Formats: sequence, structure tokens, C-alpha cells
Amino acid sequence: MHIRPYQRDSDESSVLAVFDMAFTVSHSFLERREQLKARQYLKLVLGHAENLIAELDGAVIGFITVDDGGYISALYVSRASAGCGSALLRAAQDRHRRFGLHVFADNIFAVKFYKARGFAVVDEDTQIDSLGRRHRRFEMERANGFDANR
Repeated sequence: MHIRPYQRDSDESSVLAVFDMAFTVSHSFLERREQLKARQYLKLVLGHAENLIAELDGAVIGFITVDDGGYISALYVSRASAGCGSALLRAAQDRHRRFGLHVFADNIFAVKFYKARGFAVVDEDTQIDSLGRRHRRFEMERANGFDANR
């Protein structure tokens, strides 16, 4: 696996393909309209954040977007890429003292993933989807110095 900076001209379609697959699996509790809104937001963020991609045999298998303050807007990996999420966090951690993010409580795999890597829930809120349904969301933070190999 190789981690490198994102290049909009050549990587956008591959990154969006990973997002489309991973979002559908990890956010199955949300309506399709929510995925379309999240995809539009991701396209905007890709132009205004630090983006790293993970490749295996020349194919994009994951990506992370982190703003200047260490806020992780997106971290998505293909299903068959063990260790990819940790590798992306490791690659981004040298540039940031702290990381923060939001994750839906129903995205159980992601919550476990972040907790195992030193993130802690610091706040909780509710997001209302396009059908008026409420979804609990955790705000999580982590100070630098964790072991991403876990």
C-alpha cells in the first residue's frame, strides 16, 4: 500500500467511487438523498482540504480529508483494504497536533475504529435527515501520539 497526496485532475473519480461504495455500506441507515448531499459536500471539501489517498497496485483503495485545524471531514476505505484507515491516519498525524471528527452513532464500525485508535467522544448531537428522522452523532477528538497500528 502506498499513501500519497490527492491530485484532483487524476484522482477525483477514483475517490468518489470509493466514497460511493463505502458510504452505502457504512451509512445504510440513511436515505439515498443523504448520500447525494454528502457526495456534493465531499466534492467541495476535496478542493479545500489536505487529502491523502491510499493505493494498492495502482488502484485507489481509500482516502482521508483533513482541514488545517485537524478536522477529519472524510475517511473512507474500500471493504477489502485491511489497515488502510490506520495507514491514512498515520500519514496525516504528522501534520496535526489534534484530530476531530463527527460520526453517526449508528455507524458502529467507525465508532469502534476511532475509539480503538485513541479517539474519545467529547460531545453528542442529533442530525435530522431529509425525512425528518433523528440520528445521534458523536463528536470525537484525539490528541496526537496514538498507536495507529492497533
